[in-house]
Amino acid sequence: MNIRIHLIIDRKKLKPLLSTIYKMNSIKSNYAFVLKSIKKDRTLKPITNSLKNKNYIIAGGSRGIGFNIAKKLSLSGANVTIIGKTQTKHPKLEGTIFSAADNINELTQTTNCIAIPCDIREPDQMDHVIEKTIERHGKIDGVVLNASALCLNNTIKQTQKEVELMCGVNINGTYLFGQKCLQHMRKNDQGHMLIIAPPLNMLYEDEWWINHLYYSMSKFNMSLMAKYWNKEFSHIGINTLWPRTTINTAPVQNLLGGQEMVDISRTTDIMGDAARGIFCADPDICNGKNFIDDEVLASLDIDVEQYRVDPNIKEKDLMPDFFC
Repeated sequence: MNIRIHLIIDRKKLKPLLSTIYKMNSIKSNYAFVLKSIKKDRTLKPITNSLKNKNYIIAGGSRGIGFNIAKKLSLSGANVTIIGKTQTKHPKLEGTIFSAADNINELTQTTNCIAIPCDIREPDQMDHVIEKTIERHGKIDGVVLNASALCLNNTIKQTQKEVELMCGVNINGTYLFGQKCLQHMRKNDQGHMLIIAPPLNMLYEDEWWINHLYYSMSKFNMSLMAKYWNKEFSHIGINTLWPRTTINTAPVQNLLGGQEMVDISRTTDIMGDAARGIFCADPDICNGKNFIDDEVLASLDIDVEQYRVDPNIKEKDLMPDFFC
């Protein structure tokens, strides 16, 4: 596959329009599908294989990547608090925060996963989440900041409502909820914070930036938080994690490329396993990193070929993520 699909979203219909197809040779050359060439990150050496009795909050855990991370942490023995806005079933989206917690508890045969409604644009709701988590588990060992708003439009078509939503969730919400969690985590003098945000480099095609500027800016704000919080909170492992390829999630299915793109994507399991690997590492040395999912797993000697949605698709033909 020698092309990259560039998409602009019709805001009213919420359907992808194939507006431009352009060559992606420069990105392809940087695409580390030759995983044998990936240098192992020694900071990922696990100090534990169990997360039993560790306590994590997953912001944006109703479905997709956040849900899978919550599931993988729970299967490793952790207590997990899922937070999000989805309390009732959405006609186009799978699950709610309550069904997510129920599914995980059924899988683990425990009651260690709880769901608390929270809009991370609302400070009172954030405080409630932290209070309830500490009341139930005593402390916070780690946080995943996965809540994010996606409104893909160019500058002229981007509405004020969309800008305010992305600013409120991706920038302000992530910052304020992260800040509140760090206030408690620093008391333990150790822990992990993982922000689902792209690596801080500028390898992307100009067309992506030109047509999705505000969304891209908002995600880079999340990446900057990790970079500098890490320097401020030295004993907390604060990192970002981002997928190498597109992932089989609702935005890919409903907004970006439909089933055709899903088929050349990886499953959410790769992000869940990568997050678990990071949380099993020593936060004193595993910090300040912009992790890519398959690089984490290659460092842990885990075969990434198991994560393809369609096992018949070759690794080199998977769809690179728009930020990698």
